[in-house]
Amino acid sequence: MSGPHREKDALHVALSSIGAAVITTDAEGRVTFLNSVAESLTGWTLEEAADQPIESVFRIIHKESHQPVESPTVRAFWDGVLVNRSLLIAEDGMDRSIDHIAVPTHADNGEVAGVVLVFRDITERRKTERASQKALAYAADIIATLREPFVVLDRDLRVKTANRSFYDAFHVPKEETENRLVYDLGNGQWNIPGLRTLLDEVLSRNHSVHDFEVEHSFPALGRKTMMLNARRFPPEAEHPDYILLAIQDITERKRAEIAMRASEVRYRRLFETAQDAILILDGDTGKIIDANPFLSDLLGYSPEELLGKELWEIGLFQDIEASQAAFRQLQEKGYIRYEDLPLETKDGRRAYVEFVSNVYPVDVHQVIQCNIRDISDRKRAEEALRDVDRRKDEFLAILAHELRNPLAPIRNAVHVMRLKGTDEPDVQWARDVVERQVQQLTRLV
Repeated sequence: MSGPHREKDALHVALSSIGAAVITTDAEGRVTFLNSVAESLTGWTLEEAADQPIESVFRIIHKESHQPVESPTVRAFWDGVLVNRSLLIAEDGMDRSIDHIAVPTHADNGEVAGVVLVFRDITERRKTERASQKALAYAADIIATLREPFVVLDRDLRVKTANRSFYDAFHVPKEETENRLVYDLGNGQWNIPGLRTLLDEVLSRNHSVHDFEVEHSFPALGRKTMMLNARRFPPEAEHPDYILLAIQDITERKRAEIAMRASEVRYRRLFETAQDAILILDGDTGKIIDANPFLSDLLGYSPEELLGKELWEIGLFQDIEASQAAFRQLQEKGYIRYEDLPLETKDGRRAYVEFVSNVYPVDVHQVIQCNIRDISDRKRAEEALRDVDRRKDEFLAILAHELRNPLAPIRNAVHVMRLKGTDEPDVQWARDVVERQVQQLTRLV
């Protein structure tokens, strides 16, 4: 076998082993070779196709208009390498989406000797792409209605689309966003380490990431705290084409949480250091759920002994009926007050307290706060004052009695002097003085 024939046979063997479909032609555009893949896709055998015009064996139409397309071999002759995507019409009439490339071959003298045509069946890939595009359009319609910022990225992390909320929230124009690498948006303001970590995880592990929190300072917006959620799309695809990225600005919520925690710390400090006893009750059961140290000092019960008890169990009311009646009144009116409530400590001592209680909501639950002020010292002072008043009354009563005793005979003596009479001026003056002073002392007594 001559050298050129051996080279041709070796070339055909090599082309037969290629996974893609291959057709070769001579300089006149007639088929000289088909490999098995080309036979399968065109419906022609090598024996049937040999010496046939390439247009008869490799019939293609435009993928959109379905109009005939100029033979790729003719274009390759004149333009060199040709790459295109078309629909191949097989011998049995079935059409397939294909990608094809036509390359001219040259003889030793440099003249075009023929064309090598390589093509692949991309029908399934086209179906997948169309399904993906349809799914993307469907998702885009949904995303457009969302209030939170939303971005769709391709597998290269370029922005395919974003909703209005994204553009409005981050002050970026659409024309400077779509088809750009997400890390390049806004002069690199989205080149966030946390975002890179999230997207790398989605791409490498092929699973969704939920509630990924990042903080970042944006030049025009200041420091933002964002909650990111990302997933591949379509989720059921083996190799999804897109990443859906939802961005929730939780800056204000985080500030509110920080402020709430600070407020809770301040409240707890006041609660722990208050010089009045404070009880927190469950609004439904009336059982103690918290108590400050002052109450333990007042009653002698440890915090553990107080938790879970009702008020009557720690001596705040005479019995369970009185306690339940107060609890019902509190639930109905939201407020009760007792100016003077006797209380018994753990060791049996009697203490008097001023009791004020009100109901307020915490989240969706009702709680009851009871403020208890120890008024035992005040009660003792009031008792002492009443004892002083009583002793004073007793003293005055005794004093009045003692004064009345000498006044009676003096008044009688003056009366006798008046009855006997005398004309001496000095005696009359002295009698009048004594009589006036006796009357004054009688009124005072």
